[in-house]
Parts: sequence; structure tokens; C-alpha cells
Amino acid sequence: MQTNPDSALHILQHLPPNHTFLDADRALYGILLFQALDKNNKPLQPDSAINFSVNYYQHTNDKQHLALAYYYKARLFKRAQRFDDATLLYLKTLDLIQNSKDYSLLGEIYSDMGDICSLQKDYTESLKKYEISINFYKKGGDTLDASYKVIDIARMYRFMKDYTKAKAYYNQSLSQSTDSFLHGLAYQEIGINFYWAKQFDSARYFLNKSLLYPYKGTNYAIRCYSLSDLYFDINQYDSALFYAKKALKYPSTFFNQRDCYRILANTKYKQGDFKSMAEYMSKYQDCSDSVRKIETQTKTSVLEDLHQTNGTVNKSRKFLIILGIVIIAITLLSFIIVFTLRNRTRKKQQQLEKTEEKLTEKQLFLKDGLIQKIEEHRLIQAAAYKKGNLIEREAINKEIFNTSLHLDDWDAFKKLMNKTFNNLITELETRAMEINHKEITWCCLFLLDIPTNDMIILLDCQQRSLYRMKNRLTQKLHLSTTTELEQLLQNLSEDK
Repeated sequence: MQTNPDSALHILQHLPPNHTFLDADRALYGILLFQALDKNNKPLQPDSAINFSVNYYQHTNDKQHLALAYYYKARLFKRAQRFDDATLLYLKTLDLIQNSKDYSLLGEIYSDMGDICSLQKDYTESLKKYEISINFYKKGGDTLDASYKVIDIARMYRFMKDYTKAKAYYNQSLSQSTDSFLHGLAYQEIGINFYWAKQFDSARYFLNKSLLYPYKGTNYAIRCYSLSDLYFDINQYDSALFYAKKALKYPSTFFNQRDCYRILANTKYKQGDFKSMAEYMSKYQDCSDSVRKIETQTKTSVLEDLHQTNGTVNKSRKFLIILGIVIIAITLLSFIIVFTLRNRTRKKQQQLEKTEEKLTEKQLFLKDGLIQKIEEHRLIQAAAYKKGNLIEREAINKEIFNTSLHLDDWDAFKKLMNKTFNNLITELETRAMEINHKEITWCCLFLLDIPTNDMIILLDCQQRSLYRMKNRLTQKLHLSTTTELEQLLQNLSEDK
């Protein structure tokens, strides 16, 4: 399995059917099969195999194999982009192996959780997970995987617009290994880092260089998409079309597919081919719908908090049961003590449940309710949207958001946003009288995770204007960076 995973997979796939195994053998087979599939970057299937393993080991005292079964089922959910289900299983796995010396497995779990936090745009939490992952890889002597995590850390700094620090981490990863896959990934990320920093010549050089290296998973599609985006920005539309179409031929995520269709639609618009533009816009919208479903999943940090709270409650229950049995066996007085302790525990549990309920209502129901309302109106307008041209679609988009959020009625919009985000608008108006309605509207759309393309339409501005608006708002609130602005908005929107 470790040295020749392809041979291991071949052997496992040519064993007799599972129904000829004993249950214990069938359960072990499911884990080994998924382990071999994972190491060979193959689809994790059939899910019935790992489900049997999970069900079997849940009824045994074999924590190590149960942990592995949870882990590979979590990997299955992660690849299916069911991130909340994957996170819960990763946390269960950590509970089972918290004192284990299986550093490779621990490194993989924290690496996967870092990936999920990154996709959920929780970059600070993602950095923490990647750093923990590196420490476990180093403990296990796995320097190559540790170097890959250095690239992931660099990517987080790129997302946070710290391009200089990102570049330093990319160079660090290159100096730590001669692995061709790692070098290809590093050159890919260096190219994207230069592109984000608007250094197009350097970006093109490194992205083209990365195409010459082997790749894993969706990386080749990312390289082609990034080159396509770059060529569009420098008005080389034929090259933009070529690489966008090429990216779609390789494995990719909904995020990459959506951006490829965006480039294709915009390029066809520039070339005056409105029929092709409409086809690509339709596919762009389909991918955007899929992305929205992913982005509305519960964040990893919230699930971790709930998991830790439940763990504390379960430990308290076990302790009190044992304590009650001992005390009842001694004296009647002990019975009174146990009764008192149980009452205290019940109150603590009620407080915890109220806290969880408040957290869920604030962070999930209010925000998700608005997002769901937008999606419902979007479904109502779906037929008209698909038939409409670009201008009509923009008008439909505005109508959807006006109907859902009352953007055209400031008093109603203010009341709705104050209720959803802890009196955010009132607080912003108090902090800086010069903040205008348009800037406040952007703050609310940002907290609702509205995509940038939709913001541009709703605020009737260009992307550069949107960036300048953020900078002006940062200055008005006496902040140093737009990252501080985003963090302030998150803090103000939460109940304290």
C-alpha cells in the first residue's frame, strides 16, 4: 500500500465479491479499497463499501479502524463538496486518535480541514490548520507533504493580498524538495501570485512554465484557467478562448468551471458573438448555482465549536453517572448531593443549548434565510433569465435582489439588515457620519457573501470602482487595510 499503491489497488479490485467475506474481512476490505483508491487519485466508490466498514466498526471496540473508516468517508464527502458532513467526520476521527502517533493520518486530517476552511474563505483558520498539519508531517518524517502545505500557506497569504509574504513561502517550498509535482504546483501558484499583483509578464512566464510539469487533481485546469484570465486582461482574446476551453477539458471544480465560462462569455461579447455569449452565460449561471450551494454550507469553525461543546456535555454526563452510583451506595446524604449536582448540570446543559440555539439562529437561519429567499426569486425568474440578453439579465438580477432585500427602499433595507447583522447599519452610521448608502449596501452584500459580479450590477459600478469604494470605506473607518475592514464587519455583525 505504501510503496506500490497501484499494485495494491489491482489486487483488491480482483478479489472475490464482498459477499464471500466474513463481516470483519469485508469491513477491513472497505477501508483498504478506499485507501488504495485515494492513493491512486481515483474516484472513491462504491460508497456502500466504506458505509459497511463504518457501520461494522461502530459496533466494535476497534477505535483505530473506526477512525480510518470515518476518515475515508470524510474524504468521500470532501470530494463531493459536502464540506459540513466531511468536517463532522474529521472531528470524530480526531476524537478517536487524539493520543495516536499516526502522524501521517493526523497531518492529512488537518490538511483537509485547512482546504475546507480555505474554500469557505476562513483564511485565518485555514492557516492554523495547515501549520498544525506541517508539524505532524515533520514528526512523521514526511518532508514532501510538509512542503506541499507550505505552498498552501502561501496561497492563504495570496488570498489575503499579502503577495510579498506569499512569494517568500513559495520560494521556501521550492528549496525544500526536488519533486517535479511540487515544483509544477509551486510555479503555478507563483504565476497566479504575480497575476494577482498585476505583474503580467512574470505571471505569464511562470504559468507557462508550470504547464511543462506533471500535475495532480485539478491543477492543470487551474493553470489553463489562470492563463486564460491573464490573456483576457491583456486583450489577447484568441489565447483567452484557447486556454479557457482547454481548462474545461480537464478535471476541475465548480469554481474553476464558473470562471472559465465567465471568460468565454466576456470574450465572445468583446468579439460581438452574442449567440455564443448567451450559451456561455447560461452555463456560467448553472455553475454559479452550484457554487452558491457550496458556499451556504456551515463553516468549519462553527461546527468545531458545536462539536467541542457536545464533547464537554458528554464528558460531564459520564462523570456524573459514575459519581452518582458511588455516592448513592454510601449514604442518603450522598443521594442529596447527587441530586444537587444533577440540577446544576441540567441548568448548565440548558445554558449550552440556549447558546447553541442562539448561534444557529444568528449565524445560520437569518443569513441563510435571506440567501434562500434570493434563490427562490431566482428560480421564479429562471425561465426569463435564460431567454434574456445581457441587459435583460442584469435587470432581472436587480429585480431579484430588490424583491429579496428591498434595495430600492432604504428604510426597509436598513431594518432588514439591522435585524440580520446585529444593528450593523446603525453602528456604521454612528462610527462615521460620512459613510454613504452605497458603501453601507456593499458592507451588507459582503456579509451575505454575494458574488462580486452581482455586486457590480447591484451597485451600478465597475470592478475597479468597487475596489476604490472599499479603500475609501477603510479610510473613513480609520483602518489600515481592507482585510481589517472585512474583519471589522464580521465582528460588528455578530452578537456579543
